[in-house]
Amino acid sequence: MISQKPKVQSHFVTYISVKDNSKINDKLTLKVAEFFQAKNITQYKSIAENSEISDVDFKKVEFSYFYDVIFYDIVKNKEGKIEIPVKYCITLDKQNCSKTCEKTGMLYDEILLYNQPVFYFIYIDIKEIFDFLRKNPVLPLDIW
Repeated sequence: MISQKPKVQSHFVTYISVKDNSKINDKLTLKVAEFFQAKNITQYKSIAENSEISDVDFKKVEFSYFYDVIFYDIVKNKEGKIEIPVKYCITLDKQNCSKTCEKTGMLYDEILLYNQPVFYFIYIDIKEIFDFLRKNPVLPLDIW
Protein backbone atom coordinates (compact mmCIF):
# COMPACT_ATOMS: atom_id res chain seq x y z
CA MET A 1 0.00 0.00 0.00
CA ILE A 2 0.95 3.60 -0.36
CA SER A 3 1.33 5.47 2.89
CA GLN A 4 0.45 9.12 3.33
CA LYS A 5 2.92 11.86 4.15
CA PRO A 6 0.71 14.86 4.94
CA LYS A 7 3.60 17.25 5.72
CA VAL A 8 5.28 17.04 2.30
CA GLN A 9 5.31 19.94 -0.15
CA SER A 10 4.32 17.92 -3.23
CA HIS A 11 1.11 16.09 -4.03
CA PHE A 12 3.00 14.07 -6.63
CA VAL A 13 6.42 13.00 -5.31
CA THR A 14 6.49 9.31 -4.40
CA TYR A 15 8.66 7.80 -1.69
CA ILE A 16 9.66 4.24 -0.95
CA SER A 17 10.48 2.73 2.37
CA VAL A 18 12.30 -0.39 3.42
CA LYS A 19 12.83 -2.01 6.79
CA ASP A 20 16.56 -1.21 6.89
CA ASN A 21 17.70 1.57 4.60
CA SER A 22 21.37 1.90 5.60
CA LYS A 23 22.84 -0.15 2.74
CA ILE A 24 20.67 1.41 0.05
CA ASN A 25 21.33 4.92 1.37
CA ASP A 26 25.07 4.22 1.26
CA LYS A 27 24.69 3.11 -2.37
CA LEU A 28 22.64 6.20 -3.26
CA THR A 29 25.17 8.47 -1.55
CA LEU A 30 27.92 6.96 -3.73
CA LYS A 31 25.85 7.47 -6.90
CA VAL A 32 25.17 11.11 -5.97
CA ALA A 33 28.88 11.65 -5.24
CA GLU A 34 29.78 10.10 -8.62
CA PHE A 35 27.33 12.44 -10.37
CA PHE A 36 28.67 15.58 -8.69
CA GLN A 37 32.27 14.54 -9.22
CA ALA A 38 31.50 14.28 -12.96
CA LYS A 39 30.08 17.82 -12.78
CA ASN A 40 33.17 19.08 -10.86
CA ILE A 41 30.97 20.10 -7.93
CA THR A 42 32.47 19.46 -4.50
CA GLN A 43 29.95 21.21 -2.24
CA TYR A 44 26.37 19.95 -2.38
CA LYS A 45 23.59 18.83 -0.09
CA SER A 46 20.16 17.31 -0.37
CA ILE A 47 17.08 19.29 0.46
CA ALA A 48 14.79 18.14 3.25
CA GLU A 49 12.66 15.17 2.21
CA ASN A 50 9.42 17.02 2.94
CA SER A 51 10.50 19.84 0.59
CA GLU A 52 10.87 17.82 -2.60
CA ILE A 53 8.77 18.82 -5.60
CA SER A 54 8.27 17.48 -9.12
CA ASP A 55 7.71 19.02 -12.51
CA VAL A 56 3.96 18.82 -11.83
CA ASP A 57 4.40 21.01 -8.74
CA PHE A 58 6.90 23.44 -10.22
CA LYS A 59 4.47 26.09 -11.44
CA LYS A 60 2.07 25.57 -8.53
CA VAL A 61 4.35 26.22 -5.57
CA GLU A 62 4.60 29.69 -4.13
CA PHE A 63 7.76 31.50 -5.22
CA SER A 64 8.76 31.72 -1.56
CA TYR A 65 9.40 27.96 -1.77
CA PHE A 66 12.54 28.66 -3.83
CA TYR A 67 13.84 31.16 -1.27
CA ASP A 68 13.01 28.94 1.70
CA VAL A 69 14.40 25.69 0.26
CA ILE A 70 16.97 26.46 -2.43
CA PHE A 71 18.21 30.06 -2.24
CA TYR A 72 18.20 30.65 1.52
CA ASP A 73 21.95 30.15 2.03
CA ILE A 74 23.33 32.17 -0.88
CA VAL A 75 25.95 34.46 0.62
CA LYS A 76 28.63 36.94 -0.32
CA ASN A 77 32.03 35.73 0.93
CA LYS A 78 34.83 37.88 2.39
CA GLU A 79 36.20 38.58 -1.09
CA GLY A 80 32.81 39.86 -2.22
CA LYS A 81 32.10 36.84 -4.44
CA ILE A 82 28.61 35.33 -4.38
CA GLU A 83 28.59 31.70 -3.17
CA ILE A 84 25.66 29.63 -4.33
CA PRO A 85 25.47 26.23 -2.60
CA VAL A 86 24.18 23.42 -4.81
CA LYS A 87 21.18 21.39 -3.64
CA TYR A 88 19.67 18.19 -4.99
CA CYS A 89 16.96 15.64 -4.54
CA ILE A 90 16.69 12.10 -5.78
CA THR A 91 13.66 11.38 -7.92
CA LEU A 92 12.09 8.10 -8.97
CA ASP A 93 10.22 9.90 -11.77
CA LYS A 94 12.13 9.74 -15.05
CA GLN A 95 10.03 12.58 -16.47
CA ASN A 96 11.67 15.00 -14.03
CA CYS A 97 15.01 14.45 -15.76
CA SER A 98 15.44 15.44 -19.39
CA LYS A 99 19.25 15.52 -19.47
CA THR A 100 21.89 12.79 -19.44
CA CYS A 101 25.27 13.25 -17.76
CA GLU A 102 27.93 12.54 -20.40
CA LYS A 103 30.33 10.98 -17.88
CA THR A 104 28.00 8.88 -15.71
CA GLY A 105 25.03 8.28 -18.00
CA MET A 106 22.75 9.33 -15.13
CA LEU A 107 19.56 11.21 -15.94
CA TYR A 108 19.11 14.58 -14.27
CA ASP A 109 17.71 18.06 -14.62
CA GLU A 110 18.68 21.33 -13.04
CA ILE A 111 17.38 24.70 -11.93
CA LEU A 112 19.66 27.54 -12.94
CA LEU A 113 20.20 30.95 -11.39
CA TYR A 114 21.93 33.23 -13.90
CA ASN A 115 23.17 30.19 -15.85
CA GLN A 116 24.63 28.61 -12.71
CA PRO A 117 23.10 25.35 -11.45
CA VAL A 118 21.64 25.72 -7.97
CA PHE A 119 19.46 22.61 -7.82
CA TYR A 120 19.54 19.15 -9.40
CA PHE A 121 16.95 16.44 -9.78
CA ILE A 122 18.88 13.15 -9.96
CA TYR A 123 16.97 10.17 -11.30
CA ILE A 124 17.43 6.76 -9.72
CA ASP A 125 15.70 3.85 -11.42
CA ILE A 126 13.49 1.95 -8.96
CA LYS A 127 14.55 -1.28 -10.68
CA GLU A 128 18.16 -0.52 -9.75
CA ILE A 129 17.11 -0.11 -6.11
CA PHE A 130 15.27 -3.44 -6.10
CA ASP A 131 18.18 -5.19 -7.83
CA PHE A 132 20.55 -3.82 -5.20
CA LEU A 133 18.27 -4.89 -2.32
CA ARG A 134 18.00 -8.41 -3.74
CA LYS A 135 21.78 -8.73 -4.02
CA ASN A 136 22.37 -7.22 -0.56
CA PRO A 137 19.73 -8.63 1.78
CA VAL A 138 19.69 -7.54 5.38
CA LEU A 139 19.78 -10.63 7.54
CA PRO A 140 17.80 -10.87 10.77
CA LEU A 141 19.90 -10.23 13.88
CA ASP A 142 19.46 -13.80 15.20
CA ILE A 143 21.31 -15.18 12.16
CA TRP A 144 24.42 -13.06 12.74
